[in-house]
Amino acid sequence: MNSLRRMLDVLGLFRPDQSVIDIDIISRELGYTPASAYRYLRELGAVGLLVRLPRGYALGPRIIALEHQMTAYDPMLQWGRDLVADLVAQTGLDALISEFHGHSVINVLLQRGHDAGPVGGGRGLPMDLFHSATSRVVLAYLLPRQIRRIYDQHAESAQLQHLGLAWKDYSRSLLDIRRKGYCLSRGELHPDRTGVAAPVFDEKRRVLGSITLVGRSERFQAFQETFLCDLVVRAAARLTDRIVAQ
Repeated sequence: MNSLRRMLDVLGLFRPDQSVIDIDIISRELGYTPASAYRYLRELGAVGLLVRLPRGYALGPRIIALEHQMTAYDPMLQWGRDLVADLVAQTGLDALISEFHGHSVINVLLQRGHDAGPVGGGRGLPMDLFHSATSRVVLAYLLPRQIRRIYDQHAESAQLQHLGLAWKDYSRSLLDIRRKGYCLSRGELHPDRTGVAAPVFDEKRRVLGSITLVGRSERFQAFQETFLCDLVVRAAARLTDRIVAQ
C-alpha cells in the first residue's frame, strides 16, 4: 500500500507551471531515489496514467477515461445532481458536492448560482481544511484519532496557525458542529462570502463528504439563516438516504 501511495503521489507533481515531469523532478520534490522514480514512471506509463514526451512525462489519456467513469457512476454525483440543482433553483446561491479522500476534501460538483463568485476551490480542487464550512463539517465527523492526526500534521501550517486554536479549543469547535449538524462560515476564504455545509454518510455512518451552499453574504442575508441551514441539512440527508438505499 505504501508503495502504491508513493507511486500515485507522482501524479500530484503536475501543476500549471509544471506540465511535464522527469526523474530529476520526482527525486527533488518527493525525495525518491532515481531508481524508484524511474520505476514509478514506467508503471504509470504502462497503464496509461502517464504518456512519454521528448522532455519527460505528461498526464495520460487513462485519466480522462477514469474521470468519465467517475462522472457517470460515482454515487455522490449520480444521486446528488438533482439535489444540488434544486438548492441553486431555490436560493440562487452556488452549490457544491465535495468528497473526503485521505486528508483532503475535494470538490466533485459545482453548480453556479446567479451571483457567481469565488468558492475556495473549483471542481477537482481541494478545499482549505480549516477555513471552509465544506471541509470542517467533514472533519467534525471523523474518528477522534483521525482528527488528531490531521491537526498534528498541520499544527505548524499557516492555515491552522491563523486560527490560533489549541487542540482542546479546536476539538471543541468540531463537537459544536456535530451538535448542530452543519457548519456555517463567514468571510473565512473570501471577504463577503458566506457558506453553509452539511455532511453526507454511507450505510455505516462514515462521513463521505458534504453538500455546501455558498454565495455573497448580502444574498445570504436575504434569507433566514435557519432556512438555508435546513435546506442544506435536508439535501445532505436525502443524499445519504439514497446512497444507503443503493
